[in-house]
Amino acid sequence: MPEEATTAATDLVADLAATAERLAGLGAVPDRLLQTHAGQIPRDLLARLSRQVGRPPRHSGALLVRGLLAPLAAKCGPTPAHWSAAPTGPMDLALVLVAAALGQVFGWAGQQDGRLVHNIVPSQGYENLQVGASSSVPLEWHTEDAFHPGRASLLMLACVRNPAGVGTRIASVRELGLPHEDLIRLGRPVVRISPDASYPATGSGPGTTRPGVPTVWWAPDGPCLRYDPAYSTRSHDDPAFEESYRSLAERLEQKARSVPMGAGDLALIDNDVAVHGRVPFTPRYDGTDRWLKRIMVRLPSQRPEAERREDGYGQVDIVLPTTAGAVR
Repeated sequence: MPEEATTAATDLVADLAATAERLAGLGAVPDRLLQTHAGQIPRDLLARLSRQVGRPPRHSGALLVRGLLAPLAAKCGPTPAHWSAAPTGPMDLALVLVAAALGQVFGWAGQQDGRLVHNIVPSQGYENLQVGASSSVPLEWHTEDAFHPGRASLLMLACVRNPAGVGTRIASVRELGLPHEDLIRLGRPVVRISPDASYPATGSGPGTTRPGVPTVWWAPDGPCLRYDPAYSTRSHDDPAFEESYRSLAERLEQKARSVPMGAGDLALIDNDVAVHGRVPFTPRYDGTDRWLKRIMVRLPSQRPEAERREDGYGQVDIVLPTTAGAVR
């Protein structure tokens, strides 16, 4: 995706790494960074991150920043066997700084113990599930946390290592060329989306009676997507809708891009415009497997009014505490 990729400036890479390592030495932790160490964060660094990293183009919904975190990725150590075994270090702090320069950083109380920076690693026992810790099956197309009205606007994936070149797949609804009649059908609120298996059981599974939500919804600048077929059911039978839903899946495959992330690269995905997934791979469980870090950001948005009435299956968010004026 050359038109949506850029290489981080050398001085920005060095300054970000130095700041993150200094903050780690001061005892900073990602989940409270802006509350406890705002005075030690150079404001000009946040401003440069905002300008030089930026947000993905709304048409493609994706941006790859090569090498931004490379010095820190090289110091992360072996890939852990499970997310809970991943240590917190300077790369996590750097990722929070990048995210905070772009918007509001948050996580979920019910996911990875409420951490803001998630670790995505292949784990034994998860090989065939539709979650980030899987490996043997493709990770199907999905909007991140599609079940929740407070889902991220911007999803950021940072690569620690990826020795086999396993691709992160991305496709944008705005590049599909869907016919008008399909867009209209997919705007019907007939799909129920449940939390994925990375969340604790809520008693609200796929069979639970819930209002449907639209698959395609409209922002002022064009169509957006809310899509997670692996965790979806229909509120009623509609052959015409099913045909449009199948056509959407086919076109996502046709327009798919594989993002070749290497150590230190950062992928930014517009979670309203683009869906993402992953090809299958064979893990070795020897400390050298693919390792990504994930962080979520909210931006001002104009999602459908009906979303405000959704309860998000009881999942509660955790917002990065800030000191007034720490970021802006």
